[in-house]
Amino acid sequence: MKIKKTVPILLAAIVVMALALTGCSKAGGEYGSFTAYTLDGGTFRGRDIASKDLTVINFWGTFCSPCIAEMPDLAAFEKSLPDNVQLITICVDAQGNEETAKFLLDQAGYTGITLTSGDESFNGILNGIQAVPTTVFVGPDGAEVGEEIIGMQPDLESAYLSAINSCLKELGKGEISVEK
Repeated sequence: MKIKKTVPILLAAIVVMALALTGCSKAGGEYGSFTAYTLDGGTFRGRDIASKDLTVINFWGTFCSPCIAEMPDLAAFEKSLPDNVQLITICVDAQGNEETAKFLLDQAGYTGITLTSGDESFNGILNGIQAVPTTVFVGPDGAEVGEEIIGMQPDLESAYLSAINSCLKELGKGEISVEK
């Protein structure tokens, strides 16, 4: 008799654990519903992703030597992108380090959007990042596409361009080239 009462409780516990574990996977649209603050004092929302065919998001930290080393290449690449693709950065430790982040970005020549903090949805995105630098690719619906790039790339432009074109193909969009 005791076993019959325990089985439903055990099954319920298994279901709850399974749902909790799947929360860490690539959930469709997770990038489409956040609000974040930019390093320059503005606001960026997940819906700002919908205006582009593809959004490239680079996660970095002020403590990360490889992140800082690749930032000049990232800055140059961001400036060479066509209008249908945007590259933004998220500085994972910018809160309280805004001046350091600004200094490093200025030194690298990066003038694009950098996100620093945000709402609960934004924090959930940050919690899903295991290492920096990490770059993810997001379609206009807010869902990740393609494979993320983890670590510094010896030839950033080539690696990113290949990944972007693979993602655009997956989304049914035409390939891009970058201006040198």
